[in-house]
Parts: sequence; C-alpha cells; structure tokens
Amino acid sequence: MPIAKWTIKGIVDDHQECDCCGRRGLKRTVALMPLDADGNEDGTAEDVVYYGTSCAATALSWTQGRVTDTARAAQAKRDQHDAFARRMISIYAPVEFAPVRDRARVYYGRNQRERGTAMKAMEEVARLLAEARATLADTTTGPARPSRIEDFRRYVVLLTVDLRILRVLPVPEEESARQEQAAAAQLRAERMGGSVLVVAALDAEAARDVAYADDLTREWNTKAWQATHV
Repeated sequence: MPIAKWTIKGIVDDHQECDCCGRRGLKRTVALMPLDADGNEDGTAEDVVYYGTSCAATALSWTQGRVTDTARAAQAKRDQHDAFARRMISIYAPVEFAPVRDRARVYYGRNQRERGTAMKAMEEVARLLAEARATLADTTTGPARPSRIEDFRRYVVLLTVDLRILRVLPVPEEESARQEQAAAAQLRAERMGGSVLVVAALDAEAARDVAYADDLTREWNTKAWQATHV
C-alpha cells in the first residue's frame, strides 16, 4: 500500500481558494500538511496547502465525506489545544516573572501530586507557557491567536453560595455599562448568598479557571491586568 503524501490538519473558512485547482469562492478548504517518505509530517505552517474537499479527496484517495469528517475532527482537536493554551497563559503568564516562591506556590497549587523543588516549578511554568504560545502562534489552520497578557480582557464571574460558577460575563468597555453590570451582579449575588469575582483572561473559559484558582493566582492575575492596562 502506498504511503499517503498528506495529512489533514483541519478545515478552515478564511482560505476560500483551492491551491490545487484554483477554484475560488469556496465555503471551506481543507488544510493539508505534506508527509515524508516515512509518513511523518514534513514541513511547517508555510508548507501547508489548502484544497477544496473534492481535490483533497482525490489527493488522499478518499471519499469527500471521509475528508470532511476527518478535517472536522482534526480541527476540533486543534480547537481543544487552543483552549488549553489559553487556560495555561491566563493562569501562568501573570506569574511568569513573579518571585520564585510565588511561582512555585501557584504551580504546585494546581499540581499537588508533583510536589518538588522551586526550580522544577519554574521550569514547568516556562515549559507550559512556551508550548501554549507556540500553539496559539501556529498558523496552520488560521491566523495566530491572541496570547499576551495585553490581550486579556476582564470578566465578571458570579458564584453561588457553594462556589459554583453561575455566569461569566465580559466586562463592558464603557464605564457606565461597567458600573451597571457590577451593580446588577452584586445585587444578584447578595440575593442568593453568593459572591462576585472580576478576573482577567484570554477568553471566558479561561476566566473560569482563574476564578476557581487560589487567592495567590488571582492576586497576580489582578496585578498583571493593572500593569498592562494602566
């Protein structure tokens, strides 16, 4: 059986021309990474081509249905990696240059089974951030995604009395809208005996992680937001 020359990396809707036949105006294209003779990926994002599903099916000797299903599954996996990367950056980027003791406390607070030295914590934080930034910088199936503390936005997190997250809402840009939101959130929290947190993160799901983190993590999260949004 001949070795495939391509592997599917995902499906995109911002590249509307087939690199194989030149057809334009496509609703979606399939991102294909070339493979070497041993079946390993042989290139970077710059080597990826974007084919319509018909041309991709021909290139892979598959049905269009199989191409579409595989591309969607690959893209879903990539989206999961992006979501994990946003969570890691939202948690660890604010403590990247914090004192060693605080970095260790934040890391081991989330990874209690990995208790070790402060040096190990520093190395793990650096590794997680490097991997997360590389994930969000990869342009294989779309443009680079926001990954800096400067890209964080604030979220109001409403918690129930037993500390379950009820709602996560982006904080409005306009001051009067922010005040109205804050007052409404506080009133609802008081009525149900809950509480309100304001955290900064790359997206709403990452904001949930920050809200559930320990006090030290949230303290550095607030410091990072203030330092970059004065």
